[in-house]
Amino acid sequence: MDDDLRRMRDKLKALSKRHSLEIIDGLYGGKKNLTEISSERKIPYTTVQQRAVELEKAGLVEIRDGIDEVSGRPVREVCLVNFYIVVSPFVINQIVSGLGPGPK
Repeated sequence: MDDDLRRMRDKLKALSKRHSLEIIDGLYGGKKNLTEISSERKIPYTTVQQRAVELEKAGLVEIRDGIDEVSGRPVREVCLVNFYIVVSPFVINQIVSGLGPGPK
């Protein structure tokens, strides 16, 4: 499987996980720290943290070190990166037949 198909597979896999779309939707208005996402979306903090890392590895978000404006404490901020995904039956066939199951 070529690198483009591998990257597409990784994006689709990350997006298919529970809460991933909610997290991306929550970032549409701008960057947020993990605690803000967890509170606003009513998703457990550890789940937000895990999904954010998976989304970053797939190239869908960036995680940066920041400072909370209220408390002055260090936080992990998540922000969207632009991405575009085109999926067709042909692409799905190439992903499925190219390598079989993805990385574990």
